[in-house]
Amino acid sequence: MEQGGDLRIGVIGVGNMGGALVRGILARGMTSGQNVIVSDLDEKKVAELVDDLGVRSASDSSEVMDFADLVVLAAKPQAFPNLLASIATRFRPEQTIMSIAAGVTTASIESSLGGVMPNLPALVGEGISVFSRGANAGNIDVERVDSVLRAVGDSLEAPEELMDPVTALSGTGPAYIFHTMEAMIESGIEMGMSPEMAERLVLQTVLGAARLAIESPLDTTALREGVTSKGGTTEAAISHLGDNDYVRLVIDAILAARDCSEQLGE
Repeated sequence: MEQGGDLRIGVIGVGNMGGALVRGILARGMTSGQNVIVSDLDEKKVAELVDDLGVRSASDSSEVMDFADLVVLAAKPQAFPNLLASIATRFRPEQTIMSIAAGVTTASIESSLGGVMPNLPALVGEGISVFSRGANAGNIDVERVDSVLRAVGDSLEAPEELMDPVTALSGTGPAYIFHTMEAMIESGIEMGMSPEMAERLVLQTVLGAARLAIESPLDTTALREGVTSKGGTTEAAISHLGDNDYVRLVIDAILAARDCSEQLGE
């Protein structure tokens, strides 16, 4: 495999996820700013990355294609038909293309490597990204993509048919956690805490619970049962959630996200 410092990377679309990838790549020392080129319809986002990180700016997607060995397509799904049409004639056989747009299949881009679904914690280097390889992907393509994704967290490979479920479970997943955290903070305020106190308690509780789940040999069910004493406060809360079919509600919400991802890909 080529040395990371020699890999030229292009990112088309530098919103939350595209921008996070650029920052993660450079923070991990994978390459220098002059080996990264970015483009976006929002010129302010491009200028911010140029000023902060010393990356190159491109006037359009064709310039990115001409420069980069690995091209990350991070535009919104709705923009993909026009984007793909604009770059189709610029693709080189030795080039790796990866898409991080929800609902965009490998077949739709016919590239060396197809879809990737990252999630928002990539912004702080704690993302989990899942990729599926296209029909023409070789080992060099997989190595390139895996190295970039590991700059912002962890990376897994999965078959194409799981990408919509992945989008629903982990791509959208941080929003479920944030929404739950909002409700927990509101409960603290309702019980008389200041917003600052409630937020601090909730943030550390979620962080600690996630760390414990990662490091413990026990699964999440066993961990929950371990803090649920009969007749205690935790049992009262869990019983209330059960009485209101909480688990089914969460599952149905995630299935709705999967269905939406499938529709975006049609």
